[in-house]
Amino acid sequence: MARVFLFTELGDRSPARAALDNGPWMLTTRLLRGAFLDCPIGLPPDLVVVEPAQLRSPEPIATALHAHPVVGRTPWILVLDASRAHLAPGLPCHDFVLCGFAAGELQARAARALGARYRRESVLHSGPVTLDLAAHTAQLGDTHLLVKPREFALLRHLVQSAGRPLTREQLLQAVWGPAYMGGERTVDVHIRRLRAHLGVASHMIETLRDVGYRWAP
Repeated sequence: MARVFLFTELGDRSPARAALDNGPWMLTTRLLRGAFLDCPIGLPPDLVVVEPAQLRSPEPIATALHAHPVVGRTPWILVLDASRAHLAPGLPCHDFVLCGFAAGELQARAARALGARYRRESVLHSGPVTLDLAAHTAQLGDTHLLVKPREFALLRHLVQSAGRPLTREQLLQAVWGPAYMGGERTVDVHIRRLRAHLGVASHMIETLRDVGYRWAP
């Protein structure tokens, strides 16, 4: 099931929450505080909907979202005040709706954004490694890898961050979430397991001394 995160300043009065609550996705609602986006989940959401207060400028939120380590590459829909509709072409949002929208409109735009993302990103290829994000399966060439869910989540995050150094703390935050109480040693253990699964492709997970790890495609 797709994961939709709603960041709203309107709390229980949120029209976006009312519209998305009964959709064919798992909805998580978080309170939007300024430009702070609280996203404490192991895997990134498939879609983000941002609903600021009616008169608030959307630019700081857009900047914060674009730089966010978890949701920065996730398509997002902005609920925009009609008086600020002229700003929409300059914002990095996937789509937007104007305040006063019908519930069906936001549902349709969310479904459209999710469909576009799944068509584009449901399968990741990196060298001999293939990840099917919808089925949560991994392959090395034609060989199916028997990875556990947490191992798959870690491998997915590495591949999606290909070429970028990742600290153990960053990996813990992205895959286990900020509520996880274990130490960074957990990352090393799961990296060893992934390398064992990858066999001849294990070198694609590089160890960066005093830093962490990097996926080298």
